[in-house]
Amino acid sequence: MEDAEAMARVRAGHLESLAPLFERHHVHLFNFYLRQTGSRSLSEDLVQDVFVRLLRYRASYRPGAAFLPWMWQIARNAQRDHHSRHPVHLPLEALKAEVPDAQEGPEARLIRDQDSTHLLAALARLTPQKRELLLLSRAPGLSYQDLAQVLACSVGAVKVQVHRALKELRTRFIELQGGRP
Repeated sequence: MEDAEAMARVRAGHLESLAPLFERHHVHLFNFYLRQTGSRSLSEDLVQDVFVRLLRYRASYRPGAAFLPWMWQIARNAQRDHHSRHPVHLPLEALKAEVPDAQEGPEARLIRDQDSTHLLAALARLTPQKRELLLLSRAPGLSYQDLAQVLACSVGAVKVQVHRALKELRTRFIELQGGRP
């Protein structure tokens, strides 16, 4: 069942149709929150909050409309509401969620781990808005057009903002590597 169709069924009162939406999207939401908050338990709570809000606000979903932008807007609102009540600091260690490649040699693994650490540190040094933008721009199934809808701006503005955030991320990454590209 397609996401929009499943949500239309939830809106119509068939609450069991929320289960496939949860199965398809909870991991992406969890990873997004984990990289935003650095807390596994908080990320789990926020994912749960998103699905509670999907039920609570199901009447606001317009049947036939794209589901992902609507869901990600609810996800952003859930996070914003939580952080307005409980500000958090992003621990770098919590961002590491990579599984090592068994075929990789020790030297290659060391370089990858060092680059990964620098990249995560650079990401953590971005403003929360830029970090959120970059993470959303990489969310599976969320196109720039969908992201523009979530952010209430034009696709061109999204492209410019992502480009600028990537440029700043690259600059911070290079600085963390000691100025070597």
